[in-house]
Amino acid sequence: MWKSMWPRQSEVSAGSVLTELQEVVPRVTVKRVAALLIMLVAFLAAVVVMVVLAHFVSPIDLERYGYFGVMVSNLLPSLSVVIPAHFFLPGQAVSVIVAAAGSVLWAALAASVGSTLGEVTAYYVGYGGKNLLNLERFGRYHTAERWMRRRGGLAVALFAFLPLFFFDVVGIAAGALRFPLRKFLFFCYLGRLPRAFIEIYFYTWIFENIISRLPDWMSGPLWTGEGTGV
Repeated sequence: MWKSMWPRQSEVSAGSVLTELQEVVPRVTVKRVAALLIMLVAFLAAVVVMVVLAHFVSPIDLERYGYFGVMVSNLLPSLSVVIPAHFFLPGQAVSVIVAAAGSVLWAALAASVGSTLGEVTAYYVGYGGKNLLNLERFGRYHTAERWMRRRGGLAVALFAFLPLFFFDVVGIAAGALRFPLRKFLFFCYLGRLPRAFIEIYFYTWIFENIISRLPDWMSGPLWTGEGTGV
């Protein structure tokens, strides 16, 4: 069963994949610079949200919700179609808060489960709306469809890993092409897990270094040990 889920070796070469990536990574334009600025603003906003949450969150809340809260907070943003999950900051913030108090690996596992399950929405938009919706109105749909036809599960894993705004379009293309749902979820998780680990580890490292330099009255109970017996 698992052998059928992987593309044949002859179909995959580093050169061809890099060549096709040139279609996805566009030339520098004013719009691209604006997109990078939006990503930077989203990053800074995520840091601010995490600082605020750290001030109000308590260890009791983490024990009550913990990794389940991480999964749900990443599931809900992924349920949206076309609107990038990057703009929904609570998911990232909750993941980092829980990871700082527990384990980055477990937080990444929970976050990637939630974000993967949420992509089912985009999949079924393509699956059920192929003959009802004008799929061309979704930006980069043709690029996503071409990648899905050529690479299948590899395309899903690659775009799930890359921090690009249009992964929902890949899910729509997978559904429209009747790519098996179990394979779609498997390869999506394969890409989301390392991405979640890298993002959470990165944010946690930055966050802990920022918080360690803040006065106790600003850092909140999670970082001062209040209510933990520390």
